[in-house]
Amino acid sequence: MKKSRYKNRVCWITGASSGIGKILAITLAKEGAKLILSARNSSKLEEVKMEIGTDFPVQILPLDLNDHKEVLYKKVEVAHEIYGAIDIIFHVGGVSQRSRFENTATSTFEQIVAVNFWGAVYLTKALLPILRKSDDPIIVSINSVQGKFGVPDRTAYSASKHALMGFFDSLRAELATENIQITNILPGYVKTNLAKNALQGDGSTQGHLDEGKGGISVDKAVKDILSAVSKGKSEVVIGRPREQAAVYIKRFFPRFFEKLIRKK
Repeated sequence: MKKSRYKNRVCWITGASSGIGKILAITLAKEGAKLILSARNSSKLEEVKMEIGTDFPVQILPLDLNDHKEVLYKKVEVAHEIYGAIDIIFHVGGVSQRSRFENTATSTFEQIVAVNFWGAVYLTKALLPILRKSDDPIIVSINSVQGKFGVPDRTAYSASKHALMGFFDSLRAELATENIQITNILPGYVKTNLAKNALQGDGSTQGHLDEGKGGISVDKAVKDILSAVSKGKSEVVIGRPREQAAVYIKRFFPRFFEKLIRKK
């Protein structure tokens, strides 16, 4: 049996209180990883920890990705002290959007970019010296297919995800001579509460899931994510065939893709 890349590794997961982050935590615990779980909601993190069980090394570290960068740097120090090492960071935490650009307050736009982009940038900046001490350091960015193309009512969300793609692609090139793996995961629709918690133009949450969107299960998404990371992939699109195809249509047939998006 192939040795797991996660056994006895210290894995820090942001956005671990629900959805992909939660199932990643549960799955990685079974793989033998040592976990640090972060999100804003401490009580939900405790519920995830209880669901994993007391037989597994799991520590809770509340974290708001919209906090000032100096706060995030201090959180990295605290995270490092828990096990004395961090081997893998899963950047899962994020927020989506459901509003037209002209109806979106600049403060809402800035909040989405702060959480999705700057949160990951600040944590990565502070983590690099720690990751360099690991025998097999890995950075995993849970991005989106909207990091490859934009759709209506997602200007801030798509902008933040495009920025994240550019950041991690450039960082991978900079670290090419070092042993630090960077994997960009681009999910399509996944059956989580991301849409329910998406911000509207005034900063309030949408409060319901999108109708008729479907999507793959969270279990399927996590299985594909961990497989891609384990294989050392740089970039992987996961989701339904239509979403995977959309990335290639946008790349090779941009005018046709524009017509498809207008119909949305």
